[in-house]
Amino acid sequence: MNKCETVRNEFLREEYHKVLHKSGLTVYVFPKKLSTTYASISVRFGSLDNTFRLANEEEALVMPDGIAHFLEHKMFESEDHIDTFDKFAAVGASANAYTSNEVTSYLFTTPTDVEAPLKILLDYVFHPYFTDKNVEKEVGIVGQEIKMYEDSPGSRLYHSMMQLMYQSHGIRTNICGTQETIAEITPALLTRCHEAFYRPENMMLIVCGDVSLDSILSVVDEVLPPVQAHPDVILEYPDEPKDILRKKAEFHMDIARPKLCIGIKDTAIPKTPQEQERRAIAINMMCDLYFGESTPFYERLYSAGLISRDFSAYYESLRDCGHLLCGGATDEPDALLSAIREEFARIVADPSALEADFERIKRVHYAEFIKDFDDTEEIAAALLDAVLEGTELFEAGSVILSIKLSEIYAIARDLLSENALAYTVIYPTKGRNTSNA
Repeated sequence: MNKCETVRNEFLREEYHKVLHKSGLTVYVFPKKLSTTYASISVRFGSLDNTFRLANEEEALVMPDGIAHFLEHKMFESEDHIDTFDKFAAVGASANAYTSNEVTSYLFTTPTDVEAPLKILLDYVFHPYFTDKNVEKEVGIVGQEIKMYEDSPGSRLYHSMMQLMYQSHGIRTNICGTQETIAEITPALLTRCHEAFYRPENMMLIVCGDVSLDSILSVVDEVLPPVQAHPDVILEYPDEPKDILRKKAEFHMDIARPKLCIGIKDTAIPKTPQEQERRAIAINMMCDLYFGESTPFYERLYSAGLISRDFSAYYESLRDCGHLLCGGATDEPDALLSAIREEFARIVADPSALEADFERIKRVHYAEFIKDFDDTEEIAAALLDAVLEGTELFEAGSVILSIKLSEIYAIARDLLSENALAYTVIYPTKGRNTSNA
C-alpha cells in the first residue's frame, strides 16, 4: 500500500503531496495550474559518493572520480539504439539531466500531457545499457566537457578555491572527474554503481504542474514493481579538518581582466538540517547587508573602479560543509583584496548596521521566496533541495522572517575571520609569474 501525506501552507495557499510508493520510491506531486509541467527523478548519488560498500560486504570500493556524472551520461543510451532525447521530443517534452556533489537528476518539461514522458523517464533510469564500445566513446565526450570547464575562468576560479579551502573533502574534486579518472571507468563499475544507488528507495520523483496525484501514481504503479529487498549501501567520507589547506593561488588564463575570488571556510557547521538552513539563509542576508549593491562599501569600490557590476558575495553549503565566496573582475586585484580584507576586519570589530537596511533585505529575500512559487521548475528545485537537506519546503519563509539583526552580528563576528580565508587570482596570460602558498 502507498502511504500518502499532504503538506499545506495556509498563508501561501499552496500544497503538495508526498507518497511513499509501494516500490520504495518517494513521490512528490505539487499541483500548480501553470502552462508547463516540470518533472524530475533524482538519485542520492553525486560526486562525493564514490567510496561505498554494501552492508553484506567488508571492504569499501573506491570509484574513479567523476563516475556519478559519467553514469548520468550513459543512462541516455538504450539497447534499442533510439536516442532518448528523441523519445521525449516525440511526445512533446524536452529532457535534460545534471549531476551535483550530492545528487544526480533526470528531468523533463512539457506543455502537454505528462503521462507519456513520465513513462519514458521512469523506464530509462532503471534500465541501463553499458557496453565496452559505448563507454569508450563516452570517455571522449566527457573528456571534451572536462576540457571545456578547464578553459572556463569561472570554473577554474571556483575549483581553485575549493582546493585551497578544503584538505580532504570531496568538494575539492571536479564533479566531472579528470581525464585520467574517467579513463578508468568500465561497464562493470557503472553497473556496480547503478545497482547500488539506482534503486527506488534511494530516489525521489518530483512532479510540479497542472497534474493530479492519481494520474502520476497510476504511471508509477504501471512502471515500477513493489519494493525488493536490497542490502543497505554504506558510504564512507574522509574527515575534513577545520583549517584551510593553503592561503592563496595565482595563475594565468586567456582573459581580458584579472579575476579575484576570496573564500572563507565555515568552521561552525550546525548539527541539524534546520539549523544549517537557518545559518545559510542568515549568511546570505549578511552578504547583502554588508556587500550588496546598495551598500556604501559596494558604491565606494565601484566608484573607485575596483569592482564592476559582476561583483558578488554569497554563501553555499552542502550537508557537512559551507563557505562564503566573494569577488569578481578587477583591474587591481591586490587593491581589491586589501579593501575586502579591511572591510572584513572592520565588520568583525563593529558589525553594526541600520535596522532599516536589514528589514529591507529581509523583505527582498521573502519576496524572492514567494516569487519562486510562480514557476514549476523553481518549485521543484526548491522542493528537491529541501528533501536533500532534510528540511521542509514551506518553512524557509518563516525562517527568513524570524532572523534577527543581532543574529547577523554574531555570525559576522564568527565567520569573517582571516584564519579561514583563502583567495585566488587569475591574471591575463601576459602578466606576472604564477605562485602558490
